[in-house]
Amino acid sequence: MITFIIVVLDFCVTGSIIYMLYHDYRLKKSGSTEKPLKKKWQYWLSIFALFCVIGVAASFDNTDTTAQNENSSDTAQSKRKKKRQKVADKKAAQTVNDDDSEDGNGEIDSKEANTNIAMLLRDDQKDATKGKEKYAYALYLKNIKYNKDSVEVQVTNDFFNLTNDEKDIVAERVQGVVGAGISMTDSNYEPKDDQEGYYLSFYYSKIAVGHSKMSDSHEYKWYKSANK
Repeated sequence: MITFIIVVLDFCVTGSIIYMLYHDYRLKKSGSTEKPLKKKWQYWLSIFALFCVIGVAASFDNTDTTAQNENSSDTAQSKRKKKRQKVADKKAAQTVNDDDSEDGNGEIDSKEANTNIAMLLRDDQKDATKGKEKYAYALYLKNIKYNKDSVEVQVTNDFFNLTNDEKDIVAERVQGVVGAGISMTDSNYEPKDDQEGYYLSFYYSKIAVGHSKMSDSHEYKWYKSANK
């Protein structure tokens, strides 16, 4: 607003000077004896008053600009401070997670993981008995036991009636249950762990039925005794 007033006053001064030059030119050309504006003290007094007003307005404008710059600077500093604090908090949280991982030697609690896996398998078996085809795989399993090196899967007698492709499907569902059970235990669990998979060994009591391939945990070898 102050800047607008200053611009208007500047136009007034410029207009007054142009008017004075035009007025005095016409006066001289007409041969009038009237005193020119440039020789009237009242005219110059009004010009001086306009300059004073412009100076005062400019002073206020500079004050407002300085205040705005200071506010902007304070805002920028505040944002930078918050950003630094956020980074510091993130680093501190990462340090705590690293410490927790070191305290536990980075190992998963097998007992807790197996409790979760057993619970998930029971839930799927209940859904399967209710006719939910999505969970039918669970009816071919007795038990899933996880340890840090591999996963032992006990199957039912009906498992032998499945084709190799159907066994592969059951095995992949076991991979999902194991991953879900571990993720409930390990706060550092990531989706890539599911992609890598777990080495599965399948048994019917003490009879080996099949296992994951060493080259890829998601590929399986089934023994002839387990084939349909």
